[in-house]
Amino acid sequence: MMKLIRVTLVSFIAVAVLTGGIMFFLGKDDAGSASDQALSAEELAELSVDTDSITTNLASPNHYAVVQFNIQLSSVEAKEEAAKRTAEIRAAVIATVAGLTKEELTGTDGIATLEQEISAKLDGIIQKGKVERVLVTEFKVQ
Repeated sequence: MMKLIRVTLVSFIAVAVLTGGIMFFLGKDDAGSASDQALSAEELAELSVDTDSITTNLASPNHYAVVQFNIQLSSVEAKEEAAKRTAEIRAAVIATVAGLTKEELTGTDGIATLEQEISAKLDGIIQKGKVERVLVTEFKVQ
């Protein structure tokens, strides 16, 4: 009887160790494949659109901003749609920037906040995909 318990216990431990090893290596492969899925420069260019320079007054008196963005989209169809909706994108950018003060736009946090707000607004405009990322590529505040 004792021998049967030992065999069962050893078998259970062996199965647990094997299962853990398999899970470890499968998890490692998933992490590797995620880095393999990083977009190349060509793929980024195919999925990105640049706005022209946009100048608008700020919410703080006597100040204005000049901004330009690079918008990365989830698909080629979304990029094509964004190219057709440049007027809507430009209006969303102007409305967002004009609602901010010079102090709100100052510093790294200000730029990050602006990128997030623009991304959220543009995600509501683009219907055939989604906005993956918005980067400020030109930024001047006077």
